[in-house]
Amino acid sequence: MVNDVPRNQVIEKSIAAMDLAGKTVVEIGAGTGLIALLFAKYGAEHVYTCEMNGNLAAVAQRIISATPYANRITLINENSTVAIDRGHLPYRPDVIFTETLDCGVVGEGFVPIADDIEAIAGPETLILPRNVRQFARLIESESLANLNRASSACGFDLSALNEYSTGNYFPVHTELHRHRFLSETAIVRDYTYVDCPKPLVHRLKATATGTISGVLSWFSADFGGAIVSNEPGSGSHWHQAFHTLPEDIQVEAGVEVSLLIDDGGFAWVAR
Repeated sequence: MVNDVPRNQVIEKSIAAMDLAGKTVVEIGAGTGLIALLFAKYGAEHVYTCEMNGNLAAVAQRIISATPYANRITLINENSTVAIDRGHLPYRPDVIFTETLDCGVVGEGFVPIADDIEAIAGPETLILPRNVRQFARLIESESLANLNRASSACGFDLSALNEYSTGNYFPVHTELHRHRFLSETAIVRDYTYVDCPKPLVHRLKATATGTISGVLSWFSADFGGAIVSNEPGSGSHWHQAFHTLPEDIQVEAGVEVSLLIDDGGFAWVAR
């Protein structure tokens, strides 16, 4: 992540464009401390940032302490829920920032973090990202599907391993695998940290006859008009998300199928 130059540039551009004079910022997920440092650099009066990983928090503190901004950054080695319960994060800050997103949006605790943000956000609090939009396409790829299932090898049945297959999704670099898209791109959900819309069933028309091996999804996160995305071919450090299905689905061109991706990242496809 720290070597993802386009991501760094997009986030810095967004923060630099903000009027931060006299503002209080809360960050959930300090990481290396980079984002907290950017907020301080561009004028925030004080930044409170929490990081639940003790080793990473220690590294972040060393990095922050070596800068001129250390006196304006408070690093808290707790997860956001505990930090709020103990009164370590301010209520109604001017800005709340989090980048606790994985390739399929929800895997790094989107739902509980959204609850924490809603607990401390005021009516005037700016929450970044403002919106995380999830896109999806039906995909045919035996290679991708076989990353998550076993059959036989050397004449032996290894299918018992499938009891431990990933049920919702896992990260993939799509371009490294032979694949064929069987639908156009659909916007399947807009995530927000306050009043998040519920998942909906979408109707997708198959653009070719083939076998639906799974669903490929990716996101675009809006950091105040500056967009970070992990779309296929973007070169992002985030992979795309391959959502598994209980079994392959045969489909003919022109046929509509229903698609739902739920709060846990599980994909449901039915003709």
